[in-house]
Amino acid sequence: MNTQPTVPDAPPASLVGRAPSGAAARALIARGLRWCELFSTWPEHSIQRLLPAVRLRRHRRGAQVLGHEDGSRRELLVVVSGSLEVAAVNESGRRYVNSLLGPRHVVPLVRLLDDVPLSYSYDAHEDSVVLHIPADAMIEVLDGEPVLWREVARLALYRQRLSVGSLRAQMVGSIQRRLAATLVNMEMGYHLSGSPVREGLVQLSQADLAAMLGLSRQTINKELSRLRDLGLVEYGGGYKRLRIVDLQALQRLVES
Repeated sequence: MNTQPTVPDAPPASLVGRAPSGAAARALIARGLRWCELFSTWPEHSIQRLLPAVRLRRHRRGAQVLGHEDGSRRELLVVVSGSLEVAAVNESGRRYVNSLLGPRHVVPLVRLLDDVPLSYSYDAHEDSVVLHIPADAMIEVLDGEPVLWREVARLALYRQRLSVGSLRAQMVGSIQRRLAATLVNMEMGYHLSGSPVREGLVQLSQADLAAMLGLSRQTINKELSRLRDLGLVEYGGGYKRLRIVDLQALQRLVES
């Protein structure tokens, strides 16, 4: 049985430009919600009930969208275009990149719980359009229609399964396996519906991968070359041009 949330196949293209205002913004926010992995299953009256509280904002590359120190800002973010970098700073002051989140993602679900602090900051990895949803407004809609909580649970459990697989690979796997697990998670993030969104194109550079895995760029380049020789990925032709050629074979490598 397919436990992955279903989403529409096409993005709301008009959302990728300058953020509008007024009635135009309201219409585009509604389209952005329907395209999201979580809200795509919501009935129309639920979308309309949530709509007045949602804000559409455009964030330039490098801008902080939501910081872990923003304790008073209990809100969720829906990525419409671009991508968000999920990062934290360790005790030695080194910045650690946990993941990159592309379109259709809604984060952080933990904000639906009371008094749970954020462990990470969310920054614009590139110019991005994001929907900001106050957690209290969303909880009010969910509590009014408890069946909608089921979709929240499904999405949370699906992400947990991916995280456990990735953690296993990171703890006991080789560098090649760790890299493969990271690429699979990136690809699955764009393919929650089971159908291609970006046709295997993972939007990050070798420097991004190096930061995520705590490795040098030279090591990443070496391991990508090996994956390319195996026919699993292709890269080159410009910045952030990394394409997964054989996702199933990459998954088998992670699980081996």
